[in-house]
Amino acid sequence: MSNSNLDLLAVGAHPDDVEVHVGGIVAKAAKRGLSVAILDLTVGDLGTRGTAEQRRQEGLEAAKILGAQRHFLNLPDARFAEGEKERISLMEAFRTLRPMVVVLPSLEDHHPDHRRTHRLCREAMYYSGLKNYPCPGEPWRPTSVAWVGGVNPGAPPDLIVDVSDVWPQRMAAFDAFDSQVKNAPDRPVTKISHPAFRAGIEGRAMHWGSLILQPYAEGLWCEKPIPPGLLKLWNLLH
Repeated sequence: MSNSNLDLLAVGAHPDDVEVHVGGIVAKAAKRGLSVAILDLTVGDLGTRGTAEQRRQEGLEAAKILGAQRHFLNLPDARFAEGEKERISLMEAFRTLRPMVVVLPSLEDHHPDHRRTHRLCREAMYYSGLKNYPCPGEPWRPTSVAWVGGVNPGAPPDLIVDVSDVWPQRMAAFDAFDSQVKNAPDRPVTKISHPAFRAGIEGRAMHWGSLILQPYAEGLWCEKPIPPGLLKLWNLLH
């Protein structure tokens, strides 16, 4: 796709965020031979279930299933701010990984960490392209940014990607987060572990797929007009 280190970088606030929303897109990009990575800002250490180490290991296993690299920024879960320290950490990551296309959490998501991650990344992506900004690494600004729709999108996607051929792989990556998604009587009940949450993932994918006459699809949202780099990625996935 380019001479950069990465064709696609999917960013999440916690391990499993990417797998919930765009695991299929990540898997399909890897299957097409593109260089793909996931960047988690935290390891989700304040979550109701699982330890930090469990979630880190589950994230690495899920990335392996998807065919992607995985990196952790190791910011404090729920407590990271939108300050210069966090911005510099993200700028260093963007300058190191040098992605062409970045996929972010939704700006309108119900989870504060997801909204904060979106805002921080948008700022860091812009500033990482400034040569004179005091930050380690060579300047780099991704060509395109998109974001997921969250669990209840208010508008249809701007791009729909057929992920039918990688659907079992995509769901296997979701299931790799056993501490989070397993519905078991000896564990606390959480939203993500409820069978209805998994049904929602499948239902949304089936709905987006029905719009393009395919079994399963995932959506992306972006500014308009759609950035050329995002259109190039979409063409490579089809």
